[in-house]
Amino acid sequence: MAELEGYRYMSEKAQKLLNYLGKHNTMILSTYGENGPWATPVFFINRGFRIYFLSELTSKHSSNLQKKSLSAAVITEDYGDWKEIQGIQLQGNVYLITNLKEVAVLLASYCKKYSTARHILQTPGAFKGVSNVRWHCLVPHYLKFTDNTEKFGQHFELELRVIKSHNGFNYEEDFSDS
Repeated sequence: MAELEGYRYMSEKAQKLLNYLGKHNTMILSTYGENGPWATPVFFINRGFRIYFLSELTSKHSSNLQKKSLSAAVITEDYGDWKEIQGIQLQGNVYLITNLKEVAVLLASYCKKYSTARHILQTPGAFKGVSNVRWHCLVPHYLKFTDNTEKFGQHFELELRVIKSHNGFNYEEDFSDS
């Protein structure tokens, strides 16, 4: 087991999940609102298990999240062979990032991962909706990793302890493998 910034010692399972997150770009985010369920793809970055994405506050998924922070997501690829399928399914709560220092760190990480984002974010008027985007953070409390490369249906689960505070959501990543 290895120690990661801000985390206690992690299991091999937790490290496998973090490695997978770090190698992928797109998450399908699922929310629930007045008109029922909604799913949308978003680019993301992660810091540990916290997953950050940019979205307009007026988008359907952001509107849904403003009313109900609980969401689900999947991170996977479009595989052509069932034996190659791998992916993460997760459930957690989403909150808006309002701390300007945190926003600056996220922006730098995002531009490093997505080089074209720098141009888009520096010229928001040229791209519809960019001036209205806000950072969201998805903090999962349950993750399931499927890995058919090992054998069909192979998977493991990881639960993280979530703590709510009077100022919104605070999270303590306490790894308890299932």
